[in-house]
Amino acid sequence: MRKPLLLALALLGASSLLRAQIDVDQVLNIGRNAIYFKDYIVSMGYFNQVIGLRPWMAEPYLYRSIAKISLDDYAGASADASLALERNPLLSRAYLIRGIAHLASKEYQAATQDFRQGLSLSPADQGMHHNLTLALLEEKKYQEADSAAYQMLRFSPKSREAYRFLAQSALERQDTLLAQQRIGQLLELDSTYSPAYLLRAQIAAARQDYSSSIRDLDYVIGRGSASASLYVNRAIMRYHQNDLRGAMEDYSEALRLSPSERAALNNRALLRMQVGEYSLAITDWDKLLQLEPKNHIARYNRALLLERVGRLRAALSDLNEVLRVYPIFSEGFVARAALRQRLGDTKGATQDQLHVFDLSNNARYRKQATQQAKTNSKPSKTRSETDEAIEKYGLLVETKPETGTERPSYSSQLRGRVQDVEQQLQPKQDVHLSYFTEVDKDGNQSRIFYSSLLDQLNSRLRQRDRRAPRILLEERSLQLGEKQIQALHADIRQLSELGEDQAELYLRRGIDYALLQDLDQAILDFTRALSIDLKLSIAYLARAAASVRRSQALQSRQAEPSTSTEQQLIRSAATVGGQPITVPSAPRRPSVLLEHPPLLDLNQLLQLAPGFAYGYYNRANLYLRSGEQARALEDYNKAIELNASFAEAYFNRGLLYYAQGKVAEGTRDLSRAGELGLYEAYSIIKRMNQ
Repeated sequence: MRKPLLLALALLGASSLLRAQIDVDQVLNIGRNAIYFKDYIVSMGYFNQVIGLRPWMAEPYLYRSIAKISLDDYAGASADASLALERNPLLSRAYLIRGIAHLASKEYQAATQDFRQGLSLSPADQGMHHNLTLALLEEKKYQEADSAAYQMLRFSPKSREAYRFLAQSALERQDTLLAQQRIGQLLELDSTYSPAYLLRAQIAAARQDYSSSIRDLDYVIGRGSASASLYVNRAIMRYHQNDLRGAMEDYSEALRLSPSERAALNNRALLRMQVGEYSLAITDWDKLLQLEPKNHIARYNRALLLERVGRLRAALSDLNEVLRVYPIFSEGFVARAALRQRLGDTKGATQDQLHVFDLSNNARYRKQATQQAKTNSKPSKTRSETDEAIEKYGLLVETKPETGTERPSYSSQLRGRVQDVEQQLQPKQDVHLSYFTEVDKDGNQSRIFYSSLLDQLNSRLRQRDRRAPRILLEERSLQLGEKQIQALHADIRQLSELGEDQAELYLRRGIDYALLQDLDQAILDFTRALSIDLKLSIAYLARAAASVRRSQALQSRQAEPSTSTEQQLIRSAATVGGQPITVPSAPRRPSVLLEHPPLLDLNQLLQLAPGFAYGYYNRANLYLRSGEQARALEDYNKAIELNASFAEAYFNRGLLYYAQGKVAEGTRDLSRAGELGLYEAYSIIKRMNQ
């Protein structure tokens, strides 16, 4: 009797351990979902749970390091990657992450060591090759960088990044002939590759061939992948050609994309001074001095303008600060003497004039002034970013041209490859349910879609519970912060404790889980809601969106490289020191999640709510992804018919028209999308009509 009893207990223990492992795997997968959808803070919460239960596992440390590096926490990412390697020294991706962290921290030697160690484990890993080459370029080890780039070509003969690095290496060595040859090879490989045009623009600018440089920058900007620095680069080219208005337009666009772009603020202010826009120039100097209070060149320029517009006391205050730092800047003392004279301070003006006289008779000053005069005699319309000579206050700042070399980052969607990813002609995403809106750096709120159907649902929820959060329809996904995560967990606890079998409460909890990237549990709750009320139409939209996102996350995981060692980690025994680990109880879920095809859900939604434009839009996106262009076009048409201000539908239909070769129709739709607030449509129009 004793032997069967022991066997039964052993089986029961094995079953408990298996259940515990399944739960931990589920938490890991939810965390990986969150990384895929860029909810990095959410993902770390899940990985922390696994680490708390199984601190010996390498995988949660690895994924937490990916989340941290995506948040620019390079020290934290490096520490977590090291912890992962302590537990499993064969994790090549941990070397990649730690190497990227070192590279971002300018610890180039440590970075190259990690990338080489990673390549010893995964010799064909293009991400490792890419970052090793980048690190060697940063170290100015050009011969080794070339060798690393050729290794990239060995494993991937058509690697655009390898040819780009070879061209960059030649350019850094001032071998423009070789650089141009390699750029030519790169453009033969891919005539649309923007970094090649950026390199060519840099060479043209160095030769003062500004027309050619502008032409290449126009091409890159027209492809919709422009950054603020690109507009700054083109602006200085236009300035060299005396196109002041064109340069000012580029600086304004750069500041729209990046309001704290220092060079753009400085240069636009100087150009505004030249064309007589004094008050606007002062505004730019004000912003720049808020960002850089010790920028004395900006302060001196502001002082000159303040005097010109009659704000004499403010001008004097700025001049006093500048001359305190630059006591031998004679031009500044001459300016202050004139200003003091206007203010009636004859004594102060006389003191400044005497100081200028003393400077002119000072041998050391005369020597310095002579050297400065020689420097200034060289014809130059600009100064470098690092040149802080106050005498060059009237020169524009010329920044180093962008060449396409990216800042270090990690992208699991590219299977660990870190490279410059051009902005492609990507359609707008599905509309989904949320509680939160995104506010950008300028204080602008993300687009929220109005629906009478959703408005009625919110009214019912508020009547039942005044504290119920308002459900919103959005296209963009917000990366959640700590407060939002805590609010969602609190809502889940509150709804679970109610114990009420009401469809709308399951819908709310499903939205909570979806926002926390627990897509399996979200689908279960939406299904429960529909089992209670088959006419709760908005739940079909929610379940379809969650199913699509779940499918995307699963596909991304299937694309990730894995080793037999990593698979063994997932099957680690659930014990520490021979003692079983207790895993917290999770919401009951079936071992295999019942699939609900999104198309069927959207069809059911539109049967119940035929006037719901966003259902047609999401279904059109689904058709588009599956290649059914005719059906997608029909649904975009219907969505626009029901909502004539639906910018995202115009945008996606415009891209579809372009794909079909209907340039006029596509341009018309994208123009309408731009009018309705999707401003990136204009750069696409420019690109497609060149």
